[in-house]
Amino acid sequence: MDLSGQLDDLIAPLTEHDQVRRWLASRERLANDRYRPAYHFSPPENFMNDPNGLCQWQGLYHLFYQFRQDGEARVHWGHAVSLDLLHWRDLPMALYPDQEHDCFSGQTLVEQDRVIAIYHGTQAGNAVATASDPLLVDWQKHPDNPVIPIVPIDENGYPYRVFDPCIWKEDDGYYSLSGVYKDGTRSVNCEGVAHIFRSTDLTDWEHLGPLVESVYDTEPGEDYAVPNFWPIGNGKHMLLFFSHKRGGQYFVGDYDSTTHRFHPERHGRMNYGPLAVGSLHAPSATIDASGRFLSIFNVKESKEPNGWNDIMTLPRVLSLGDDGDLLIEPVEELKSLRHSHRQIDSVDIAANGEVALKEVSGNQLEIELELDPGDAHESGLKVLRSPDGAEETRISFFPKGHPRFGTAQLQIDGTASSPRADLIPRTPEIGPLEIAEGETVKLRIFVDRSIVEVFANGRQCLTLRVYPERQDSIGVSAFARGGAAKLLSINAWQMRSTWPELA
Repeated sequence: MDLSGQLDDLIAPLTEHDQVRRWLASRERLANDRYRPAYHFSPPENFMNDPNGLCQWQGLYHLFYQFRQDGEARVHWGHAVSLDLLHWRDLPMALYPDQEHDCFSGQTLVEQDRVIAIYHGTQAGNAVATASDPLLVDWQKHPDNPVIPIVPIDENGYPYRVFDPCIWKEDDGYYSLSGVYKDGTRSVNCEGVAHIFRSTDLTDWEHLGPLVESVYDTEPGEDYAVPNFWPIGNGKHMLLFFSHKRGGQYFVGDYDSTTHRFHPERHGRMNYGPLAVGSLHAPSATIDASGRFLSIFNVKESKEPNGWNDIMTLPRVLSLGDDGDLLIEPVEELKSLRHSHRQIDSVDIAANGEVALKEVSGNQLEIELELDPGDAHESGLKVLRSPDGAEETRISFFPKGHPRFGTAQLQIDGTASSPRADLIPRTPEIGPLEIAEGETVKLRIFVDRSIVEVFANGRQCLTLRVYPERQDSIGVSAFARGGAAKLLSINAWQMRSTWPELA
C-alpha cells in the first residue's frame, strides 16, 4: 500500500471525531473569504500563532501550532498531518492545558519508538509529553510536569528564566534549550540567552548554564524565544529563533558537545519589517528522513481578523553553501501544484517604463524569472495589479548604490496593494541581496491570494501579507526606474489549491 492509501486508512477512524468534523465544517464556513490562502496552511478557525514541533514520523509530516478554537480562551496545540508538507489534514488537538494555563511553544524529538514533545506551560514551566501511535494523536503527559519548573529569579533574571524550549539527544542524554532573556526588560534593553538543561530520563533536568549569551550580535532588547537547534551541515549548527523585538532570525556556528557551548559565527534575519504586521513571526524546524533541514514560520495579519487569524509560510529548506552563507529554497514538493504553464523568453524594459505581461495573471501563481537589472535604480515585477495600476504589489531589486559602501536590496512593497480602511499601515519588507558582478537576479515568486513569498538566488526569502480589494487585481507587469533592465526569461504557473473547499 502506498503512503497515500495508508494515510487514508489511518485517518478513516477519526472522520467521526467531534473535533475533526468541527474543523471540516469550519473550513467550509470560512471558504468564501477571498483572503484565505489556497496552498498555504491556515487554521481551521479562530486563532493560530507559533508553529510547534514540526517533524516526520513513520513517513508522515506533522505540524503542531498554538491554537485557540472558537470560544476558547486558553492555548492548546493544534495538529495537522501531511504526506508532502502541502496537503494537510486536520487532526484532533494534540495538547491540552491542565497543570499549566496554556500550552505555549515547544518542539519535538523523533526517536525510533516514540516522539517527545517539550513545550512551555504558562504559569508552571517547561513540560514533556510523548506519543508513539501512527498519527501522534495519543499524547501522554509526563506525570511530574512541569519537569523544568519556573524558579524564583532576581531583578536581572538569574539564575534563569524558562520559556519556549526545544529538545535533542546526545550520547549522554537529552538536552533542552529554554530561549529567554536576561539583564533588562524584554524588547527594551535585555540580552538574549538560551539556557541549556540535561536529563537522562526526561524527569530530572540539570541546568548547565547558557548555551549562548548575547554579545549584541543582534541588538539590545532581543531575546531567543522559540529556539530550534540542529546541525545544518559543514560541521555547523544553527540556532533558529524568534525575537519579540524583531522577529525570526538565526545564528550559525560551532557547537562544542563537551562544554555544551555554542559559538556563533554568522547572524542573519528572516524578517526585516515591523514585527507582527503582516510578515514573518516564529519558526519550527526539523531534519526529515532525507536529511533536509526544514523550517516553517507563521505569518501575521495586517488587518482585523474575520473568523480566523494567521497563516503559515511555505515550508523552506535551509542549508549552508560552500562559503558558509545560508541557502534558502522552497521545498521541491511545491512543483506538484503547478499547472497551465506560460513562458516568455525575454522582455526589454525601458528606463522608467512598464510592460504588462498579458500572458501571466492570477492570484494563485508561481512565477520564476531571471532579471538583468542593467543600469536601473530599481527593477522587478508588479503582481496582484489592477488594470489601472491603482492596486499593485511591487517586488523589486535595488543594486548596490556605491562601489565600496551600501548593500543591494530586495523588497516587497505592499503600500499600494489595497485601499482598505481596516489595514494596519506598514513599511515595505526589505532585505539584503548581494549579487556578484555579472550575476543576474533569479526569483521564485509565490502569490497565494493574501500572501506573497519571494525566494531570491537561493539566498534570501521575503514574506508579506497583502489584501487586494478589487477582483480584477490579478495582473502582472515588469518595470524599471532610472535606467533600463531586461527580463531574460519568465516562467509562470497557476497553482492548485491544497484545500478541497478552496479548489
